[in-house]
Amino acid sequence: MFKKPFNLGQSHKVSGADRKKLRRALEKAYGVSEDGLEAILPAKAGELECIKLASPSRVVLYLHDGSPILMDPNGKGDYAPTCFALWRWPDLLPRVYVKHPAVSRYLVGGADLMLPGVALPAEGLPAFQRDQLLAVCSPGNPAPVAVGAAVMDSGDAAARIRGQAPGGCRGKLVEVMQHYGDYLWADVGGRAVPNAGFLADGVVPPGVASVEATLNGDFGDQSDDEGADAAAAAAGPQDGEGAPADAAAERMAGLGLDGAGGGASGQSGEASTSGSGAGAAAGGGEAEAAVDMDALLESVLLQALTKSVKDGDLPLNSGVLWNSHMQPQRPAGSTLDVKKTKHKKMSKFLQAYAKSGLLTCKEDKHSGDVIVTAVNRKCPLLLDFRPYKASSTAAAESAGATSSAPEAAAGGSAGASAADAAGACSQSQLLIEEVYKAGRELRPIFEELKLNPDALYTGAEAADAAFAYVKAAGLDDPARAQLSDNRTLQLNPLLCDALFKGFIKKGETYPTHLAKSELREAFMRRMHLQCRLSRGAYQVVRKGAPPAVAISTEKRQGNKRVTKITGLEAFLVDPEVVAGECQRKFACSTSVVDLPGKNSGQEVVLQGSFPEKAADFLMTQYGIPKKYFLVKTA
Repeated sequence: MFKKPFNLGQSHKVSGADRKKLRRALEKAYGVSEDGLEAILPAKAGELECIKLASPSRVVLYLHDGSPILMDPNGKGDYAPTCFALWRWPDLLPRVYVKHPAVSRYLVGGADLMLPGVALPAEGLPAFQRDQLLAVCSPGNPAPVAVGAAVMDSGDAAARIRGQAPGGCRGKLVEVMQHYGDYLWADVGGRAVPNAGFLADGVVPPGVASVEATLNGDFGDQSDDEGADAAAAAAGPQDGEGAPADAAAERMAGLGLDGAGGGASGQSGEASTSGSGAGAAAGGGEAEAAVDMDALLESVLLQALTKSVKDGDLPLNSGVLWNSHMQPQRPAGSTLDVKKTKHKKMSKFLQAYAKSGLLTCKEDKHSGDVIVTAVNRKCPLLLDFRPYKASSTAAAESAGATSSAPEAAAGGSAGASAADAAGACSQSQLLIEEVYKAGRELRPIFEELKLNPDALYTGAEAADAAFAYVKAAGLDDPARAQLSDNRTLQLNPLLCDALFKGFIKKGETYPTHLAKSELREAFMRRMHLQCRLSRGAYQVVRKGAPPAVAISTEKRQGNKRVTKITGLEAFLVDPEVVAGECQRKFACSTSVVDLPGKNSGQEVVLQGSFPEKAADFLMTQYGIPKKYFLVKTA
C-alpha cells in the first residue's frame, strides 16, 4: 500500500467525540482491552489528526502525536493498525514469525510473506481466518516488521508448511499492507524504530549487530512467546508483576520509539517514576541514553564536517546540514534524534559548538533559523577526530528523511513534532541544490571518463571531472606535454573543442595551453545550471534558478485590500494547503484561483493586507529561503 511515494491531501484535528468512536471501533474489531486502547490511542492524552491521501487514493491515516497508528484503506471505516500501533501494543493481532532474521530482508524490501519463509512452532500457528490481519515478526524480536491480511486460514497454512496439503509448501501467507521501511515509515512516521534490532536491511534480536551475524544462529520454529522472551531479555529485567497484558505493554514501552512520540506508553513510564524503584531505574536509563545521543551527534557532526561539508557549501542552514550532511554520515544502524540530547533543539546544538570555537553561526532574523557560516578546520576537536565508516544506506535514506529533523525556522521544530511534518507533504523539509548538466560540447569528455553525461553533478563534482580528464590524458605531465611549469596544462583537440568551440571568433586561433587556475571556470561555462528541489519523498529538477514567490497587495472595492501569493508550486507547496493555513493564521477569508494560461499555476488570495506577515509565515512553515521572495505593496 505504501511501497511507492504518495501525496498527502487534506488534514484536520479529530474531535473528542470522534476519538471515542474510533476507540469503540477498535474495541469492537479487535477485542482490544482498555489497557491496549490506552497504549494505542489514549482517551485524552496527545493530539489525534486525520489525513487523507491525495486523489485518486482513498486511504485515510490517523496520526497520534505524529505517529501513524491507524489506516483506513478504503475510507469506509475499516480500520487497520500500522506497525507503529503494534509497537505500542504487540498483542493486538495474532503474530507469525519468519524462519530466520535473514527473511526479514525481503519484508523490509516490500515483499509479501510466502509460506516457505514462515516458522511453524511445535504447538502450531496461532488461530486465524482468511483475510484476518496478522503481525509478522522476526525471531528474537517481538516488534512486528509488517502487518497484512492472511491469504488462507491457519489450518490450511500449517498443513501446507508440513507438506500435508496438495501443492506442498508453496504460495503466499500474508499480503503485506504496511511494513517497516516503506514510504509511510519514511515520510510520515519519522523513520521511527521500536528497538535496536531494527536495522536498515532487516530486523534482528536487539543487541545483534547485523543480519549477517545471525546466519550461523538457530532461529527455526520459534513460538510467539519464545520470540517475545528473547527480546524481553535483551531489553532488560522486568518486574514480573501484573497481568500479562500489562507486562507486554511494559516490555514494549521499555524498547521505546526513536524519532516518534512515545504516546501513552511514555506517559505510563513517567507515572511509574514517581512511585516505584522500577520507575526510577527507567528514568536512569533515559538519562544514560541522552548522554549516548550527545556523543553520537557530536561524532556525526565531526564526521560530516570532515567528509561532507566543504567550505564552498557554506553558509548552511540547520535543515540542510542535518538532512544532506549529518544523516548520510551517521554510523551504520544508528538513528539520530536531537530531542534525546541535552540540547533538545538543533539551534542550541549548533550554538554550543559555536561557543567551543568549532563553528561560526548566525541567526536569521526573519526565520529564526541558525545558519552555519564558517568551520574552524584547526579546532582541536576536529583535528583529534578520527573518521569512521558511515551507513551504506544512509545517503539513500536521507533524501526523504524527516526523522528527528532539526527545528524549523520560527523556533518550532521541523521534525521535532512529527505531527507538524505530517500535516501535509508540502510542509516537509525543503532542500534546494544547485546542480549542473553537461552541455553538448562536454559529452565526449564525460564519455571518456565513463561518466554519464546526462546525470546531474554538483559544481565540485564537475570540476573534479575536468581535472580527472586532464590527469587521465596526461595533459598536465611536464614530460609528456612539454610544459614549461606545473601551473599550465596542454589542450588536446578534444578538450580544446569542448572548452572553446563557439567562443573563438572566425580568424582567431585556438589556444594550445591553458592555466590550471582557469580550467574550472572554462569547464563550468559549458555546464548548464539546474535546480534540484526536494521535499519529503518528492523531487523535481528545473532548468536555472526557481522563480520567486511573488507576494503583492491590491486595492479592491474602495479601501479594501487583498494579498495575492503566486509561485508556490515551484517549491513543492500546495496552494490549497497554504490557503487553509493562512485562513487560520490571519483570521481572514481566503480563496485559490487558477492563473490564466496553460499550466500557469494557482494564486492564493487573502482578504486583507498581509504581505510581510505572509512572507515570514511561508519562510517559517515551508522553509523557502528569503532570497526567493518578491514582495510588492501597492
